[in-house]
Amino acid sequence: MLKRPPLSLTLALVLTLGLFMAPMQAAPAAAGTSAASPIDLRVEDTPSPLGIDVAQPRLSWRLKAHKRAPDQTAYQVQVAGSRSALVDGDADVWDSGRVEKSASAHIPYTGRNLESATRYHWRVRVWGTNGAASKWSSPSWWETALLDDTAWTGAEWISRDPDPGSPGADHPPAPRFRREFDSNGRVSKARLYLSGLGYSVAQINGRRVGTAVLDPGQTDYSDTALYVTHDVTELVDKGKNAIGVELGRGFYGISTGNSWNWDSAPWWSDPELRALLVITHPDGSTTRVTSDEEWETSAEGPTRYDEVFAGETYDARREQPGWSRPDYDGADAWDAAELSEGPDGSLRARPHEPVRVTETLTPVEITEPEPGVHVFDLGAQIAGWARLKVRGEAGTEVTMRYGERLGDDGLVRVPQYDNFHDVPRAQTDTYVLGRGKRPEVWEPSYTYKGFRFVEVRGLPSEPTKATVQGRRTHNDFASIGHFDSSSELLNTIRDNTRRALLNNHQHVPTDTPVYEKAGWTGDAQLTASTMSYEFDTSRFHRKFLNDLLDAQKPSGELPTIVPTPGWSYEGSPGWPAVQGPTPAWDMALFVLSRNLYETEGDVGVLERHYDGMQRYFSWLESRRDADDLYPVGLGDWVAPGGNPPEGPVLSSTAHAYRMASLLADTAKILGDGEQASAYRKRADKIRDAFNTAFLDKEAGLYRTPGVGEYRQTSNILPLAFGLVPKKQVDSVVGNLVADIRERGDRLDTGVVGTRYLLPVLTQHGEIDVAYAVATQTKEPSWGYWIELGRTSLQEHWNADTRSLNHHFFGSIGHWMFADLAGITASRPGYATARIKPHIPSGLNHAEAGTQTVRGKVASSWRRDGEGGLRLKAVVPPNAEGEIHVPLLGRRAEHVAASPKADFLEVREGYAVYRVGSGTWRFVVADDVSDVRFSVLTSAAARSGLGR
Repeated sequence: MLKRPPLSLTLALVLTLGLFMAPMQAAPAAAGTSAASPIDLRVEDTPSPLGIDVAQPRLSWRLKAHKRAPDQTAYQVQVAGSRSALVDGDADVWDSGRVEKSASAHIPYTGRNLESATRYHWRVRVWGTNGAASKWSSPSWWETALLDDTAWTGAEWISRDPDPGSPGADHPPAPRFRREFDSNGRVSKARLYLSGLGYSVAQINGRRVGTAVLDPGQTDYSDTALYVTHDVTELVDKGKNAIGVELGRGFYGISTGNSWNWDSAPWWSDPELRALLVITHPDGSTTRVTSDEEWETSAEGPTRYDEVFAGETYDARREQPGWSRPDYDGADAWDAAELSEGPDGSLRARPHEPVRVTETLTPVEITEPEPGVHVFDLGAQIAGWARLKVRGEAGTEVTMRYGERLGDDGLVRVPQYDNFHDVPRAQTDTYVLGRGKRPEVWEPSYTYKGFRFVEVRGLPSEPTKATVQGRRTHNDFASIGHFDSSSELLNTIRDNTRRALLNNHQHVPTDTPVYEKAGWTGDAQLTASTMSYEFDTSRFHRKFLNDLLDAQKPSGELPTIVPTPGWSYEGSPGWPAVQGPTPAWDMALFVLSRNLYETEGDVGVLERHYDGMQRYFSWLESRRDADDLYPVGLGDWVAPGGNPPEGPVLSSTAHAYRMASLLADTAKILGDGEQASAYRKRADKIRDAFNTAFLDKEAGLYRTPGVGEYRQTSNILPLAFGLVPKKQVDSVVGNLVADIRERGDRLDTGVVGTRYLLPVLTQHGEIDVAYAVATQTKEPSWGYWIELGRTSLQEHWNADTRSLNHHFFGSIGHWMFADLAGITASRPGYATARIKPHIPSGLNHAEAGTQTVRGKVASSWRRDGEGGLRLKAVVPPNAEGEIHVPLLGRRAEHVAASPKADFLEVREGYAVYRVGSGTWRFVVADDVSDVRFSVLTSAAARSGLGR
């Protein structure tokens, strides 16, 4: 048997091979040149955005570091009306001059007033700590949309019928609108500004406009409606052209009865359209095509029915060939469009990523549970729809029913649906063949479903795996997160979490793509940080915060679903439990704002939402009782065993304290010292009342009076929010751990407690308990769902749950990144990136990374098999790092580190280092005395510490 070589030799070999080579020292900077250059230029968090309507857009960039580049100390931004002028140094729009700031994100444009429908070109250069300037960045650009309503002049809202009738009536088929026009010469540029409510699909000369689906996005149409800017230069021909737009109902005109009163929304209407096509000619002149009474409309098209929750009916026999082309020979049968009022809300450019088809899934299995009935299994839960490919006699009717599960009979089941919607069918599309034995391919356009299985009836021939394919849709976020570990179970939980998150982001953060499709604020705030690690959601979260402001009443009241047709406001019909303050849900306004500030350093988001947070807190304060407690809202939702016996008062009071604390912090950040002091005092009073009411000092735990059993969430929240007196922390943690152990390392929490459970355990030294809970496979646990064969996250812990496609238990993703890998922002915007991994005894390896406003931050650790550890940390350019190296019971002299890693101290079992940007490596071992390579030095050597 071969013997293992000594650790020192092993390290020497590893280092010799370069696996632990420290970052190379930067070469001397060339005269006038920095080793870092600006890259990834963005405007309003978007690379080269087409169509933004922000009067003073914010500019951002990252630095590309070459080896160890100096940090940025100053910048200069130039903006010009053309690329050639910019390259020539003619910044005829704005030149910031040299600005002595290290900031590289959310720099406000302060040049001359921007014009609508105009492209602006910009570049940036920076100065480093060595005093040298970088080269100018590669030029980038942004293009404004329509900055005020005058830019829409001539483009009116039009509809098929200006009198929308009533929701209960049989609503008409999807209306189509068309207009023929002449380009009036050669085309150098063409832009289509389009708002088709609820959803729209546009064509020019028979070719589809854009790749987005379910456009332009859901809002509270009484306050805000969205439009989209399309570059249609390649679609517009010289001479004769035609544009056609078909409209779906979306959330603008839901007609079926439902629990949330969408059918009585204040904005309710049949579909409406506003469009402006601007063609720019080589000489700079323009031709405008506007939506008006000159447009034609028809209700005789093939989309006979569309309903967000029910599905679509498409009759291919009624297709109108050539309807979006010039010289359409069926135009005589079309009617004149009529002017309509349009929504009351302001028309704004869509600020967030569109929904797109991001994946096409081929079935993994086809079964035939009944003669002529085929069920296609896609192998994973998705949101979206199916694409059908068939050939058969015209008039053949094929139905596709979508579901997340199958019944014992092998057919699709959609249980409990009638509790939420009064519809004749649930998640069902119907396609009527129209081409007579020619191949036909169809997919819906105006509804989406949550499903894994598609039950198909009426197929004219035996199916293949090409007959039905899954089309997955969600907001098209950039994926910026990476996580992997030596636990395949943990990796699978992470995969399921990502899938659940994406499935439930369809213009708003929804709660299930089957039953509700509602923007529950609690769901949004519980997974906001997980989303921020995994995906670039800054634009989306800002949009949702705007939705929250639209929904907020002057009193400060917030509903629990946003957008809302009026549901959950006090005095409105609906569920009484969510009428009035629901603090753990209403926290969304606070959490999303704070998360954007912490991850991006964006003070502007706090400035924008500070007033709304203050007004909400004042409204909440008006509901406290004589004991300074808050007996309002929901408790720990969907806890094991049903509604928690402790009720909502403990949870709501804890969240009121958290809100007051966040307001105090926000006021301080914004320079409002008087309010900061007032909110801090108020938080202290809430804390005192909370502890008086719920803390049993003798037992060392929190409980609601009258509830004898131990409740985990009742103890997790005070630990998470800092409510526990220092003398009581150890006993409160000890009792929490004891309860978990007594349950066989299982949690007993709903969504509110689960959000903080693993971080609380970890931060209080109980990483092994946290890991045991996270990797549990017995009910209730994430692993139990995997044992059941789930591919997403469930709504409840138990197997017989309603929804198999929820995301609010996805908060475990935060723990993977922030605690297992240890990645957090020590200063806002990752100006200081903290790497502080927690090492469970049952895990051998974990790594994670995410893209920040400054660049990539990453952490990777691996046990060496002899009780030691290797850690790699990546700190983004223009940032510093605070690296906490786990000592695993050792002392500081047992750490070897990359050169220039500045050892600070030993703190709570970690050797703490300050580092600059770059890649840093550390080794923890019993003996590093023989490691004499210059690439590594020990903490002891720098600190003077002995054994």
